Amino acid sequence: MVRPTAPRPGAPRRPGPSPAQKSPAQRQREIATLLMRLDAMLKQTGEMGLAARERISVGGLTRYRRFSRRVRDFFALAAVAQERLDAAPGEMEDLIGPMTTALERLHTRMVILFVEGSAGFFAGFARVKALPIGTHEMCGVELRGVVEIRKFLDDPLYDGERGQALRVEADRIVKLIRVVMDRIPPLPDFGDEPSIGPKGALNSPLKGPGAGLPRPARPGGRPQAIPPEPPRPPPEVRSLSLDQFEDDEDD
Repeated sequence: MVRPTAPRPGAPRRPGPSPAQKSPAQRQREIATLLMRLDAMLKQTGEMGLAARERISVGGLTRYRRFSRRVRDFFALAAVAQERLDAAPGEMEDLIGPMTTALERLHTRMVILFVEGSAGFFAGFARVKALPIGTHEMCGVELRGVVEIRKFLDDPLYDGERGQALRVEADRIVKLIRVVMDRIPPLPDFGDEPSIGPKGALNSPLKGPGAGLPRPARPGGRPQAIPPEPPRPPPEVRSLSLDQFEDDEDD
């Protein structure tokens, strides 16, 4: 799910590679456009979170994954906006502060939206009687995303009662997801090599009917040579004469 690709907005500015030559006005419009897109994504994400909670037992997990994917896209775009602010020229010094504050607020609102939306969804999803196939693996992916968001909440920005409440809520979401994962077994692994499960455990492949047979060639490797079929002898052709036909008639 959500895997932040850059530090939280508001982190100390660091020098970045010089972008293409643009005027301060062009860079200002570029950053402003990114902030407006982030604001629009924030509203869309809220609607997607509500849609995921409308019918949790029927396709709810699929809709929640769309919601979490939108959150991931938001943080990726927020990282781009932060890079633009870090590379802003000195002529924009008066605007860097307000724009950084706006980006920081959008970032915080998305964290709150994600935590509250995830808490509402998994509180209901944990009570669903019939879970779809693959729930264990899909919830494992979302679990890692929640853990990453939980790291945001350790930032001093989230000190205070509201931040403490969000931390408690994020920890509750982690427990709810694990409860769901414990209810349904993971899909069987018929591969040849051990695999890493959603919780990080090393899973051994199942030994099916083909155990002990030579392994097929791996993708990208040289295919196994098939021995050519031995050539078949040509059919025997005999020449016939009129005398042979006459002998047959006499018989």
